[in-house]
Order: sequence, then structure tokens, then C-alpha cells
Amino acid sequence: MYTLIKPDDSLATRMPTPRVYLGGQSRGRDWRIDFFQRFSRMDITFINPRREPFVDPEMEPLAHARQVEWERKALDVADIGVFWLGEGLSNQAARVEIGYMIGAQKPVLLGAQPGFMGVEHLVGFSGLVVAPTLDGLMNRFASVVSGLQSS
Repeated sequence: MYTLIKPDDSLATRMPTPRVYLGGQSRGRDWRIDFFQRFSRMDITFINPRREPFVDPEMEPLAHARQVEWERKALDVADIGVFWLGEGLSNQAARVEIGYMIGAQKPVLLGAQPGFMGVEHLVGFSGLVVAPTLDGLMNRFASVVSGLQSS
């Protein structure tokens, strides 16, 4: 069964590997639930940065700064990053996180709904292949995790 780490949870505890950061869209329907359900029997750790309610940086700058600090530590702990980008969203934080993980030479899997603004830049500068559906992203994840667990 998977382990779930959420904002404010300790990142210093022992966690099953691989440790998977689930970044990207945090508003609207929670796409991460599909990952939890599909991979519920795997011995992995999901790191979920989604916080309910969303911390508005303009209304709660200190709480937002703590969230960003936690996310940075979570990216450092993660073995792989999985990002789902919703239609029409520019999602600047996810772009920074993707670049950070690429710079740390960690595997990144990316999916985006058709209509996500700026996907051309992400592909052009990162060389990543973008899954056009959440199912496609989960299939790629299953393949990568299978390779990680057998090595």
C-alpha cells in the first residue's frame, strides 16, 4: 500500500521508494485521487503538495512562504516528479518545480490537458514528452515505476 505525505507532514521520516512528487494543478477536481486509486497497492510514497484550502499568497504571505519552503524540501526528497497541468492555467509554480527537478537530474513525467497555455515552451526547453490525457500520464508512470522497482 502506498504512503501519502501531505503539506506540513515531516519529510524526514523513512518513506518507501520511489518517492513521487505529484505537482501541477491544485484547483478544481483533484486529479491525484486517480493516481492514489490506480496505484493503491504499490509500495511507493506519494508526496502531495495540494493544500485545502488553497493558501492565497496575497492574503496569507507567511503561510504561503511556509508552503513554498515545504514544497522545495519535498522536491529534494522526491525521486521522481509527476506533473498534470490543467487547461488554460499558466501554473507558474509547476513550471519552476519542473525546472528545479530537471536541474537536479531527476526524472520528470508531464501531462497537460489540451489548451494548457505555454506547453510549447515546456517541451521546447525541456525536451519532455507531454501526455495529453491523465490516463496516458498514469500509463507512463506505471512503466517508469516498474523500471525503478526492478533496478
